[in-house]
Amino acid sequence: MWTPNVTEATSATEVSPELLKPLVAVVATLGKLGATARDVPLAKPWGSLRAGLLNFSSGVREAMRHRHGEATRLRRTLSAAAQPTAEGPGVPKATAVAIACEWLKAVASVEAAWAKLKVEAAGLKDACEVAAAAGAAAGATAEATVGHLMGAVALETEARGGFLRATHLLPMTLEPTEVVEVVAAHDARVAEAQSGLQEASKATEEAAAAAVAAVTARERGRQAAVAHELLGDLVVACDGAYHYYCHLQRRVKDIEAMVAPKATQGDPGIPKGLAEAVAVAEALWGASACLAQEHLLGTLRVVRGLLSTGDTTEATAVAQRCQDATTALPGLLPKGLS
Repeated sequence: MWTPNVTEATSATEVSPELLKPLVAVVATLGKLGATARDVPLAKPWGSLRAGLLNFSSGVREAMRHRHGEATRLRRTLSAAAQPTAEGPGVPKATAVAIACEWLKAVASVEAAWAKLKVEAAGLKDACEVAAAAGAAAGATAEATVGHLMGAVALETEARGGFLRATHLLPMTLEPTEVVEVVAAHDARVAEAQSGLQEASKATEEAAAAAVAAVTARERGRQAAVAHELLGDLVVACDGAYHYYCHLQRRVKDIEAMVAPKATQGDPGIPKGLAEAVAVAEALWGASACLAQEHLLGTLRVVRGLLSTGDTTEATAVAQRCQDATTALPGLLPKGLS
């Protein structure tokens, strides 16, 4: 097997641990959203902010698993293909071409997953922007609806007082000829007062519902505005993760191009620079897989708990785990690559 010795032909920025930071940032930002975002209703197809984030986090989990293509087998076989042994040449170059093609498909699959996630994050961000604008509009009327409620309560209080006055006991000293007239008039006053009280109560209920709706919409709009800002960070992080795998895909394409001509010409020689190219691509692919397995997938499970239950007690732990993952980045790349 090769050792990843990289010549000066490889730029330090092409294998820098900085390239891995967006992967950590995706999980860290989801953690912030899980700690601060409430279940804000959003337009279709999202349904709500939490539902959208849960679905999004499932996509992140799948993208980080590197499940396609059995990359370890591909890398090792490709290494053996280009490395003759004392017993004879390594794996036939035609096999190396096929394996390089498989590896390229594996990387492209992850790249496509991040491209999709970037679009989804942008969609969630746009939906939150609409919700935030609606909340701001509702907030402008919230004070008016509360004022209307206070007025309705005052009218209901007045109507209730009128009803109580109307239901006072009839005078005990009445002439027999006056009883029917007085009772009829009394009943009419009670019925009128009762009708007025019912109308006032209904108006109060309607004003209260309008006030609650306006205040709730204002609060949801505020929460959507907070989420909108964090989702902007998430879009940037997803874009960085996408470009990480674009960068890796270009390297594997170069490997495929370096091996292919030799295979078609039947030349058993090792193409110049192939060892370095494979070493760098191996390291980049392996570093992202190791980062996910050792740090991010476990943290992502905690984040999903935050999103599912709304319990923010683990928010600090998520932030610390993401900080630990960032600290570990330089050690994920073999010496000579970072």
